[in-house]
Amino acid sequence: MGTRVRLEDIAKECGVTKGLVSRALAGKYNVSDETRNLIVQKAAEMGYDNAHLRSRPETISRVLLVISSRIMLKEDYWQPIIKSISKTLDMSSVVLEYFVYEENKIDGELLEKLALTKCNAFVVVHSNPKIINDFLKSLRKPVVEVDPKYFHSDAVTKVKFSNYDSMYEATQNLIDQGHRVLAFYGSDLHSTSFRERHEGFLACIDANQDLHAKGVSINFDNTSLNYADDQMLADALRNNAITALICANDIIALNAYKVIARLGKKIPDDISVVGFDNIKDGEYATPPLTTFNVPREELGKEIANYLIGMFSEKQLQYSQIVIHCPYVERGSIKPIS
Repeated sequence: MGTRVRLEDIAKECGVTKGLVSRALAGKYNVSDETRNLIVQKAAEMGYDNAHLRSRPETISRVLLVISSRIMLKEDYWQPIIKSISKTLDMSSVVLEYFVYEENKIDGELLEKLALTKCNAFVVVHSNPKIINDFLKSLRKPVVEVDPKYFHSDAVTKVKFSNYDSMYEATQNLIDQGHRVLAFYGSDLHSTSFRERHEGFLACIDANQDLHAKGVSINFDNTSLNYADDQMLADALRNNAITALICANDIIALNAYKVIARLGKKIPDDISVVGFDNIKDGEYATPPLTTFNVPREELGKEIANYLIGMFSEKQLQYSQIVIHCPYVERGSIKPIS
C-alpha cells in the first residue's frame, strides 16, 4: 500500500496553501474555477482519497474585516497587512471576509448588517468610530483593532506600532548627535498613534534636561487631512533655533521638506528631519528620509496567529500588542559638529 496523499502534499505541488486545497476539493468558497480545476486535477493524479476530506467537520472559523472605503483605498499602506492576515488565517483554514462601510453612513441599518454576519471574530482597521466599537463589543466576540485611530476602551485588543518608544529613540539619537533644540511636527487630535509619538518625543526631552535639551511642539489641525500647516511650521523655524525636526509620519515630513527649502535652509546641513512609516516617497526624496519601518506583513501574521490562538482557547486576551518598528537612518539627519 502506498503512502497516503495529504492535503499538504497537494498544496506543495500546486504552490498554494493547505486551506485553499481543502476549500477547492470540498467545493467551497473563495476559489477561482481555474485554481479549483488545477487542484482537483493534481489531487486525482496523486491519488488523493476524497472520502477522507468528506469526513472532516463542516464547521469553519470566519473572521470579518471591518474597514471603511476610505482606508480600503490606501492600498500601498494597508493591503500588505490585510494580505498577510488572510494568508496566515488561510493556512489554518480560517476564512477572512470583508465588511466595507462608508464613514459618513453609519446607522442602525449598517449595525444590523454587522450583527447578522456569521463570523467568530472581528478585525477593525484603523478608523474605529465609537459607535462601531461599542456595537462590536456588545456582540461578545473577539475584536482586534489594527492601529486604532481613536482610543475607546480596553475591552478590545489593540495592535499598534511602537509609536512612543520609536519617537523616544529618534529623539535620543538626535540628542546624542549634539542637537539641543528639537521640534515635533504633527497633530495630536488626528489619531492615537500621532499623540503617542508626540508623547515619546516629550518624554525624551524631559529625560535630557541635564543636557539642556529643548523641545518645541508644532501641533496643527489636520481635520482637512492636508498633513501640514506650512505657516505654523515656517513661524516655528524662524522663531526658534531648531536643528532637528521629528515628524508624526513621512507624509508630514515630506511636506516639511518644501517649507524648509522655501526658507532657504538645507536638509540635513541646517536641519535634520525624521519621519515614520517608511513610505516609498521618503526613500526616493532628496535627501532620502530617515524614518521607522512599519513591518506590515509581520503585523498581519501577529493578528492572524493571535486570533487562531483565541479560537483554540490557547490565547489569553491582550489589551495591546505592540509591534517594534526598526529605525531606518538615511541622509536626512547629521550630527551637530
